Amino acid sequence: MATLSTWTPLQRWLFWLGLLVMSTGFVWGLLHGYALLMALPLVVLVFLGLVFRTETTILLFGALAPLSINFQDLGAGLGLALPTEPVYILAFVAIVVWFMLKGQIDTRLLKHPIVLAVLAYAGWLWLASAFSSMPMVSFKFSLARTWYIVVYFFFVLRLFRRYQTIHQFLKLFAFFTLTLVVITLVKHAADGFARSSSYGISWPFFPDHGMYAAAIAFAVPILAFYTFNARAMGFSMPWVPILGFALLILLFGILVSYTRATWLSLIAAMGVFALLKMKVRFGYIVLLLLVGGTVALSQQDQILYSLEANKQGSSDELEGHVKSVSNITTDPSNLERINRWKCAGRMVSEKPLFGFGPGTYVFQYAPFQKSSELTIISTHAGDLGDAHSEFFSAMSESGYPGLFFFVALVLSTLWVGFRLVARTSNRPVRITATLALFGLSTYYFHALLNNYSQYDKIGVPFWVFTAIIVALDLYHRHEEPSEGHATESA
Repeated sequence: MATLSTWTPLQRWLFWLGLLVMSTGFVWGLLHGYALLMALPLVVLVFLGLVFRTETTILLFGALAPLSINFQDLGAGLGLALPTEPVYILAFVAIVVWFMLKGQIDTRLLKHPIVLAVLAYAGWLWLASAFSSMPMVSFKFSLARTWYIVVYFFFVLRLFRRYQTIHQFLKLFAFFTLTLVVITLVKHAADGFARSSSYGISWPFFPDHGMYAAAIAFAVPILAFYTFNARAMGFSMPWVPILGFALLILLFGILVSYTRATWLSLIAAMGVFALLKMKVRFGYIVLLLLVGGTVALSQQDQILYSLEANKQGSSDELEGHVKSVSNITTDPSNLERINRWKCAGRMVSEKPLFGFGPGTYVFQYAPFQKSSELTIISTHAGDLGDAHSEFFSAMSESGYPGLFFFVALVLSTLWVGFRLVARTSNRPVRITATLALFGLSTYYFHALLNNYSQYDKIGVPFWVFTAIIVALDLYHRHEEPSEGHATESA
């Protein structure tokens, strides 16, 4: 590791200048009571971290995403998650400049199906923005999505050439998520874990319980696979009960979040895990989905009739709350979700190629509502949520091609992941790939019912877990580590 004496003159100059500014700002803020000036040392420290420890800083702030605080309006319609997103923006700019000056492309990436799907998805996002009904909204949305992709997909792919770095991130992310859940549970315990208080109990870290539970679901497989594969993943036996207890805390946090979509997403992910264990070929799964979808469409009237018979509303009782998932007759949440989906369908019918523009659904869907489909929580102000589905959101905002490219990203990731698990003889790599697929599967299913990927709390783990699959497939699939030891990149 480099010491101060081995730094270049410019590095030493920046270090001492940063230290001076940091000290001056802290002392001045302390003496005069200016809280913002007292925060200046942290800003300088982060800047120095990006300059001298770029990789560590990017991984650390990515793992910190669950504990970021979202500020909706900082002026000029700008919203940011602090303290994380400013770091993402700085990192994005630095990476782009570095790449323009001396960046090199691993040609293997340009042949990888997931990378090609990501590039197609991002490229169409920008093309749809050019034809947007609200160009500035779409530009900001696409820019934010792009810095997540550049920093937490493409850049971390370089870092994940070293196998140990993957697990350094996963451990940090699990730790910060566990910290979030403990803080939230302590607050929730004061209300007896009541459902009525679960909706906003995760504030100020999360705006609602749905996103909170979806974020926890990414961390569940990390602790689960570490607990049940401790030796293979490099943990000594005393760690097993600690990891197991931490896993139970996360599961309890999801349970008392009363988020039905996340409960179902964990069950769906367990189904994916079972298919992986049975070594079912992914092509058969796609065929089964196509057949199932065709049957569902042909029998949709009978299915709707059966669902309409369910009058169970949301409940504090776990059994009743689970039953309310299929209530499309009286449950306001389910009815409003269907209302938003139908609006998305009408929107794409009007603009099938480019949609209304990325990020515009919330501003454009109101005129597409029908009075007969409005619910007690419907609004024309666009202030109570989005399309409630990543798939319908992509379709209405980027047209049918936007939906196609998002589905292609999901399917290519699952295909590569299944192939990787089936073909590698490297047990730690196989476990890590299964872990990443499990986490992604929870959100793929959740994405049918909600859309949160524009937020750092979901966007960061979504793209990092996708990068893990690519990195394992390209750099670590053929490695043969000894049991219990991390592998090094070739």
